[in-house]
Amino acid sequence: MVEIFKNIKEYADELDHEAEMIKLGKQRVNKRRVSHIQREEESVTSYGKVMVANTIRPLAQAIQTYLESNAEAKGQPEKAFIKLREIEPEVSAMICAKHVINTITQHKPLTATSIALGGKIETETSLRNFKNLNPELFDAVKNDLDKRSWNYAYKRRKLKESAKRDDVAMWEEWTTEEKLHTGMRLIEFMQSATGMIEFGLEVINRKRTKIIKQTSKTREWIKNRNNFNELLNPEYLPTVMPPKNWETVTGGGYWTKELPELDLVKQKNKLFKRELENFDMPEVYNAVNRMQSTGFRVNTFVLDVMKHAWDNGIAMGGMPPIKNMEIPNKPHDIDTNEVARKEWKKQAVICHTENSRMFSKRLLYAKILWEANKFKDYENIYFPLQLDFRGRAYCVPAFLNYQGINGAKALLDFSHGKEITEDNSGGFWLAVHGANVWGNDKITLEQRADWSMDKDNMQMFRRIVEDPIVNREWEEADSPFQFLAWCKEWVEFQDTGYGYVSHLPVSIDGSCNGLQLYSLMLRDEIAGKLVNVVPSETPQDIYQLVADSVIEKLKQDKAEGKPYAHAWLEYGIKRSTTKRSIMTICYGSTRYSCTDFVVEDLTKRKDKGEDHPFNTDVFKPAIYLAGVIWDSIGDNLTSARMGMDYLQKIAKVVSKEQLPIHWTTPVGFPVYQSYPEMKSKRVKTMLLGEVIKPRVNYETDKTDKLRMSNGVAPNFVHSLDSSAMMRTVNIAYENGIRNFCNVHDSFGTTAADVEMLSGALKEAFIQTFTETDVLKEFKEDVKTQLPVELHKELPEELDKGNLDIEKLRECDFFFA
Repeated sequence: MVEIFKNIKEYADELDHEAEMIKLGKQRVNKRRVSHIQREEESVTSYGKVMVANTIRPLAQAIQTYLESNAEAKGQPEKAFIKLREIEPEVSAMICAKHVINTITQHKPLTATSIALGGKIETETSLRNFKNLNPELFDAVKNDLDKRSWNYAYKRRKLKESAKRDDVAMWEEWTTEEKLHTGMRLIEFMQSATGMIEFGLEVINRKRTKIIKQTSKTREWIKNRNNFNELLNPEYLPTVMPPKNWETVTGGGYWTKELPELDLVKQKNKLFKRELENFDMPEVYNAVNRMQSTGFRVNTFVLDVMKHAWDNGIAMGGMPPIKNMEIPNKPHDIDTNEVARKEWKKQAVICHTENSRMFSKRLLYAKILWEANKFKDYENIYFPLQLDFRGRAYCVPAFLNYQGINGAKALLDFSHGKEITEDNSGGFWLAVHGANVWGNDKITLEQRADWSMDKDNMQMFRRIVEDPIVNREWEEADSPFQFLAWCKEWVEFQDTGYGYVSHLPVSIDGSCNGLQLYSLMLRDEIAGKLVNVVPSETPQDIYQLVADSVIEKLKQDKAEGKPYAHAWLEYGIKRSTTKRSIMTICYGSTRYSCTDFVVEDLTKRKDKGEDHPFNTDVFKPAIYLAGVIWDSIGDNLTSARMGMDYLQKIAKVVSKEQLPIHWTTPVGFPVYQSYPEMKSKRVKTMLLGEVIKPRVNYETDKTDKLRMSNGVAPNFVHSLDSSAMMRTVNIAYENGIRNFCNVHDSFGTTAADVEMLSGALKEAFIQTFTETDVLKEFKEDVKTQLPVELHKELPEELDKGNLDIEKLRECDFFFA
C-alpha cells in the first residue's frame, strides 16, 4: 500500500472511478429494466425470467388437473375447457406466465388482461393449424419475420394474412366472450398455483375495476432481486493506477471492496475454484501481473478523427453512419401492382435489417468513444485481466481495450514509449507494422519495410496525417484506424530520426496459430511449411492457397453450368472468404460451420462497401461456396485432423465413465473441462419464444458425452496458446520488455522491442514443445483419472514427423 499512496491523486481518482463503475452498472441495469417495463416486456428482465420459469410447472399442473376433471364432467363443457384442451398445458402455462409477468409491477384491469391473454391462446391454436397444413410456408414466413421484427402484434398480423391468403389454413376467430373465459381461467389458476399475483379493486376512469397486481411478497422479492443485480453488474472501466496484483485466485484487478471481488479464472464450477487454490502457479501469476501492469494512454489524434466522424454523422473507417438508411417510398400503385409491392417490400426489409445491425454498432462505438474521452487526459490507464478456464487472458473492461475492435485498438498507445535506435531495429519493425495493418502482409519482411519507405507512399502518409478528414486513403487499409495511428507515428519518426520515442503498439501475429500448434505437436513438416514453422524465404499463406484452389473449382463449376459459380467468381474470392473456415478446422468446425463463416464474410465486406450480388437470399449461395471451400481444404491439414481425433477418442473414454477431464498446461495452469448433461425440456410456442421448465432444468451427475468430445480439441489448443503466451511474456520481461499488448495469438510491444519479443516468443514455443510431449502428457494426466483397466481403451500415441522445432529460430514468418 505504500507504493499506492505515493501517487495520491491517482489513488483518489481510482477510488472515484470504481465508485462510478458501480453507479454506471446500476444505471445500465435500471435503464434496461425501465425500458422493459415501459414496453410491457417484464418477462425478459432478470426477475421476470426467473418468475416465468418457476411459474410453468405449478401452473401447468393446475391446468392439467382442470382438463382431466372436466373431461369426465357431464353436461355442457365450459368455454375455457373447449379451448384449452387443444394445446398442451405447458404451452398454455408459458403463454399465461409471460403475458401476466410482462406487466407484473403494474396494476392492469383483469377483464382486459384476460381478453388479451385469451387472444394469445387463440393465436397459438391457429398458428399450429397453419403449420400442420402448410409447414413449408409457415416456416418461411416465420423465419423471415424473426429476422426483422420482435413485435408480437406485427408478426401475428403477417402470419394471419399468410394463412388466410388463398385459403392456406383455417384461422378461427374467437369471440370476445371465449377469449375472456379462457384468459380468466388461466389467470385464476396462476393466482392459486403460484401465489405471485392477487386481485384487487382500483378506480379507473371513475369506475371501480377489478385489477391484477403483484402480492407484497412478490414485490419484496423483485425489489431484492433488482438490488442484487445492481451490485452484481458494475460497468468495469480501465484503472488509472496499476491494477492490484493477483497473488491468489481471488481479489486481483480492482482496489475497492465495494466492487464484487473478481476471480482470477472465470469459472462457474465452485469445486474447480477450490482445487485451483491448491496449485502453485508462479509462471501464471507473473505473466498476468506483468501484462496488466502495462500502462496505456489514449491516442488523441485518432480520437479527434473519430469524434469528428461521429459528430458529423460520417461513416468513416468502419464507423457506422449516424443516420439510418431511408425506407423507400411506397409505390403509388402498391395495392394493385403486385410486382411493385414485392420489390418495395424486399428493399424495405433490407433497410430495416441493415438499420438494426447499425444500431448495435453505434452503441458499441458510442461506448468506446465515451470511455476514450473520459480517460484522454490521464498519462496512464491500465486494463485488469482475468483468465477463462483454458488460461486465456481477457481484459475486464468491455469496450475500450486492446483486445477489442480495430477502432478500440487504434485509440490506445503505450504510455511509456521506447527510443528507436539503429541497434534495436525499431525503425524496421515500425515499417513492417505499417504494411501489416494496411494488408500488405503476405510478402517478405524486407518488402513490407520497402513499401512503407516508398516515396509515393510517404507522400500519401503525410497527406493523411496533415488532414485525415479530407485525405481518406487510410480507409482502404485492412485495419483503417490502426493504419491511421501508424501514419502519424511513422511520419513523426521519419521527421525525427533515431532517438524518436515510439509509443505505438506494434504486433506480430501467428500464421493460423491452431495449425501451427498441431504441426509442432506432431512434428508435421508438410502442414508446418504451410503455416511458417519451417524456415522459408517467403511467407506461406494457407488462406490464399485455399482461396486459389476455390477459384479453380469455381471455374470448373462455371463451365459445367452450376448455379452460383459465375456470381461468386464475379464477386471475387478473397483470402478472408476462406480464413475463418481454415482457422477453425483446428477447433472441430464442420462443413456446416463454413456456411456461417461465408455469410459472416459477406457481411463484413458489405460494411466496407463491397455489395454482393445475392440480395437478401445469401443462404443458398453460402451453402454452395462452403462446400467448395471444405473440399478445397483437402488433405493439407492431416496433422490437425489426426490430433483432433486423438483428443476426441480420449475424451470419449473419460466421458463414458462420467468424469470430467483434467490436464495441466506447460506453465502449470490446471484445466478442468466439465460439461454436465442438462436434463431440460423446452416449452416452445409459435410466437412467444421458448423457456426451460425448471423442474427438469438442472445439472445431472452425468457427463454430456458429445460436448466433452467436441470441446476437448479447441480447449486443449487454446490452453496451449495461452501457455505459450504466458511463457513468452515472462521470458520477454526477464529480457527487459515492459510493454505488452497481447491478444491470444497476437503479441504486441513497442517497435524498439519487437526484435527481442520475437526471439522470446520463439524460445517459449521451443521450450514448450521440446521439453514436453504435450499430447503424451495429456494422456498421462487422463490416466490418473481412470481406473487402470480402462487404460487400454485409450488410443495409441500418434507417430511424429521430422519437423525440427529448434529451427523455429530461423523462421522469419512464424509470427510476423
